[in-house]
Amino acid sequence: MSALEFEGRVAIVTGASSGIGRATAEMLASRSALVAAFARTATASGLPMLAVDGDVSDPDAIERLFAETESRLGDCDILINCAGMIDPKILTEVTPEDWDRMFAVNVRGTYLASRRALPNMIARRAGAIVNVASISGVPGPEKFPGWVSYCASKAAVIGMTEALAVEVKQHGVRVNSVSPGSVDTKMWAEASGGAPAAMTTDEVAEVICFLASDRARAVNGQDVHVYSS
Repeated sequence: MSALEFEGRVAIVTGASSGIGRATAEMLASRSALVAAFARTATASGLPMLAVDGDVSDPDAIERLFAETESRLGDCDILINCAGMIDPKILTEVTPEDWDRMFAVNVRGTYLASRRALPNMIARRAGAIVNVASISGVPGPEKFPGWVSYCASKAAVIGMTEALAVEVKQHGVRVNSVSPGSVDTKMWAEASGGAPAAMTTDEVAEVICFLASDRARAVNGQDVHVYSS
């Protein structure tokens, strides 16, 4: 893959302190993107990036993320909505506050960042948004007990992706999602009780970078399953 694939492109990656988000931010930067890495706790990387900390569910934090990115790097060309959480509990033990927090991070954060990115993308008639969902949000594959709130939130992300893609395609903006299965991350290890993962973060990041690139210019409104059964 060309090390200059994303040269001159500005990419914002949420949830970039670890896991899939970090791998994606680093892969984009290694291919010459100007990357703003957003997370609750900013984490240093060996590659040059703009690190911004904040809560993805907070509109003020999202505004600060985009304002800093625009002033220091330029308008956002690529948005990767990767911030996410999981809190395994059977439904009867999920409090209304637990449920709302799950949707605040996994769904509201995706909405807020996309809403802020879109006006400039639409004005320039170019842009790519990639949302990180989960195979847990896809109808069909067997679900884990205790993951009802997580599954519901990721299904919402997939539905948002499909609807938004139709809404903005006339403006030259593409919106897709990826739905990984088990990935070798700290979040998976903790949520699964240490079950082995089927893939690495780099394998998922590669699919995300493909969807964000011009190689996928004919791909829109798709949920790509990155899943080994």
